Amino acid sequence: MRTAFHPAKIGDIIYSLPAIHRRGGVEYYHIKRPEVAEYLKPLLEKQPYIGSVVCSKEPPEDCTIDFNLYQSFYRLMIRPDLINLNCMVAGVRTHHFPLKLSGITLHSSHVKYMDGQHIDLDKHRDLQQWRPNQCWLTNIEPIHKSDIIINMTDRYHDWDNSKHDFRFFDYTLLKDYDCGFIGLDYEYKLFCDRYGFEPKRIFVSNALEVAQYISGSKLFVGAASSAKAIAEGLKHPTLMEISKEYPDDLPKHKHGHYFINKQLIEYYLNNDIEKPKFPEFTKEIKVGLDGFMGWQIKKICYC
Repeated sequence: MRTAFHPAKIGDIIYSLPAIHRRGGVEYYHIKRPEVAEYLKPLLEKQPYIGSVVCSKEPPEDCTIDFNLYQSFYRLMIRPDLINLNCMVAGVRTHHFPLKLSGITLHSSHVKYMDGQHIDLDKHRDLQQWRPNQCWLTNIEPIHKSDIIINMTDRYHDWDNSKHDFRFFDYTLLKDYDCGFIGLDYEYKLFCDRYGFEPKRIFVSNALEVAQYISGSKLFVGAASSAKAIAEGLKHPTLMEISKEYPDDLPKHKHGHYFINKQLIEYYLNNDIEKPKFPEFTKEIKVGLDGFMGWQIKKICYC
């Protein structure tokens, strides 16, 4: 039985999905935090590479993909790329063929849970890294609530109210458009108080609804959050406010931008952007040089 375990939060787990896909999928995805498992379950169980989502305090016996090392390596790799970090913890290479490192072992005299932890990078060394324009969320029925979906939390901003009021990323540019806000009550109040307009309030009960509403919009706008992670998984047009302290989940696809202006807003509202294709999924993982060359031939044929 193929299983995975992850101890982290919503966005971290969404960024683990490319690694799950590359490793051939799992029958059960064990998630440590009950509220996270419940919130993600409807979305994750829609994916062809995940069977069921269950809540578990510890990884199951003989766990196929154990992301327990994720938080250790996050602390080691300051401001890492979250997709590549999850892939590395799952033993999937994150750079070009061939992989020279055979493994990574941590040593710590101060933090017991980090000491001696090891990742084998030889066993799955020939699996392909995730391509920037490939979506990893599929089977999402778009539901239109607003042309622009906004999500903003109280973290990961380019401003600090206690020091200045300078805006690198100005959400007030959105006030004349059809906007809907996804988020908690205090996040909505924070947004309205700061930017002086009130987008439509959109309530959600799980991650699948967030994905449906983003997919049904023309544009997603926001800072680092689980909603932004979903937008990235869909490769949906995105304007992202960047936190210079934690730039660990930058949009990587061709319709992901790190700034906001009227020209970009108008472009995405007035043009139909082609949905990205979900990469072919198979439980039979091809490794070695034959698998690598076969992928290269496919890539050439698609161009």
